[in-house]
Amino acid sequence: MANILGFTLGSKFPNTEKYENENQNLINDFNKFHALEKSDTIIRFFELDTLIHSGDFEKKVLKLKKETFKDTEAYQKFRKYKEYKRSANVKRYNKLIKENKADEEDTLKATNEVQTYLKLKKYVESEEFATIKKESDAKEFKGSDAFKNFSEYKKLKRSSTVKRYNKLALKNRIAEIEELKNSTEIQTHNDLKNYIESDEYATIKKEMSDKHRFKKTKEYQLQEEHKALSKTEDVIWFLKTKNKNSFHELDKWDLTFEDDFNGTKLDESKWITGYYWGKALLNDTYVQANEKQFFKKENIELRDGCARIISRNERCKGKVWNPELGFVPQDFEYTSGLLSTGQSFRQKFGRFEAKIKFNHTYPAAHTFWLLAEQIAPQINILKTPEKSNKKIEVGHFWANDKELLQKTQNVKIPGSSDQFYIYTLEWSKNKLEWKINGVPVYTQTENVPQEAMYISLSSHFTSTPSSEKLPISMDVDWVRCYQLN
Repeated sequence: MANILGFTLGSKFPNTEKYENENQNLINDFNKFHALEKSDTIIRFFELDTLIHSGDFEKKVLKLKKETFKDTEAYQKFRKYKEYKRSANVKRYNKLIKENKADEEDTLKATNEVQTYLKLKKYVESEEFATIKKESDAKEFKGSDAFKNFSEYKKLKRSSTVKRYNKLALKNRIAEIEELKNSTEIQTHNDLKNYIESDEYATIKKEMSDKHRFKKTKEYQLQEEHKALSKTEDVIWFLKTKNKNSFHELDKWDLTFEDDFNGTKLDESKWITGYYWGKALLNDTYVQANEKQFFKKENIELRDGCARIISRNERCKGKVWNPELGFVPQDFEYTSGLLSTGQSFRQKFGRFEAKIKFNHTYPAAHTFWLLAEQIAPQINILKTPEKSNKKIEVGHFWANDKELLQKTQNVKIPGSSDQFYIYTLEWSKNKLEWKINGVPVYTQTENVPQEAMYISLSSHFTSTPSSEKLPISMDVDWVRCYQLN
C-alpha cells in the first residue's frame, strides 16, 4: 500500500519526455536488433562463432599448429623407403641398375651382328648340322653351306661385339634383375621411391616445413574472418545489446493498433466520431440523456501531430438516446468530440496506452476508456473527475443481474494536467493494472472483464459548464495497443 500511496503523490514518476524518449530509443534498438538478427553479417558471425568454438574445430587447429613433417604419413613412407634402401637385395638391384648391364646386353642383342651370331649358333648346335658333318667326308663338308655357316659363326664369335655379349649373357644378369624386380621387396621399394620422387611428396614436405603454414590454411582464414566480423560496429552493438537483454519487456508484446495522428485529416478507417451504436444503428451521432454537449466531427482537429478534442460553447441540433422514447432530437448549447474504434478494432487483454494532455474546467470529463458491446463492462484508463483538475479517476464497471457495479480510485496527476503523460492499462485474464509514465498507480483483480473491448477518447459534460471557461481541449499525441505474443 505504501508504494501505491507514494505513486499517487507523484514522488516517483519519471519525466514524460524522458520516459517516452527512453521507450522510443528502446523500440528503435529493438527494431534494429531484430533487423540485424536477420542480416548476412550477424548470421555469418554466429555461423563462424559456432564452428570455430566447436571441439572438432579446436582439435583440428591445435593439430595444424603443432604438427610437423615428421608427423605426416609422407614422412613415414620416407622412413620406410630408407629402410628398404638399406636391404641387401635392394642394394644389389640398385647396383645392377646403376651399372646398366642389363641395358647393355639388350642393346648388343638387338644388333644385326649378334642376331646373326645367335641364329648361326642355334644352327651349329642343331641336330641338322651334326648329321651333315657326320655323314659328309672332309672335302664334301668344306664345300657345303653348313660349313659356310659354321665358318661365319666362328668368325662372328671372335668379334668384340659378340664377345662382350657372351660375357654379359654368361653372368645371367638379366635373369637376376628380373627376379629381383618381381620380388615384393623391390616392388615395395620402387613404389616408395616413386612416391618420394613425386610432386605430391615434394608439396607435402614443403608445406609442412613452412613456419607460416597455419596462416595458409582454411581454418586460419575462418578464424580471421570471425575476428574481423567481431570487430565490426554491427556485431559489437548486437552482442552488447544481446547480453544486456534489454528487450525482455518489449519481446512480450506485439503491436496490434497504432495512430500517431501525423496526417492532415483523421484516419476514418480507424476512427468513428460518435458512439458506436449511433454509427451502427443510425449511421449518425447521438449522446446520452444526461449529457449537455453534442459530439461533432468538426470538434476534432489534427494539429501539431496530435488529435485535439475541443469542447466549445456552441449551439447545435442533435439526437439524444431516451430509454423510453428512443433517439429524440434536441437542441444543445455545447459541442465536443469523441473518437472510437468500435467499428475497426477490439481486443481482449493486452496493453492499451495513449499520450494525453488536457486543460480542465468544472464540470468537464475527459476520458480514455475501453467499452464493450453492452453498457458493461467498461474500463476507465483515464477519466477526469468533474470537481478536480489535479486528479484522474481509474477503475472499471461491471454488471450483475440487478445493478451496475464499479470499483474506482482517484490518482493524483504527477504535475500539471496541461502537460503530456502516458496513461497505460495492462489487462490480463486475472488483473488490471494502471500506469502513468510506466509507474503502476492502481491494480484490480476482481471481476476482470473477459471479452473484447474497443477504445474511446472523448470530452463531455453531465452538468452545465460555465461558458466563459470554454473552449477547453484534450490533446492525444498517439494511441497504441499491444497483445502478449
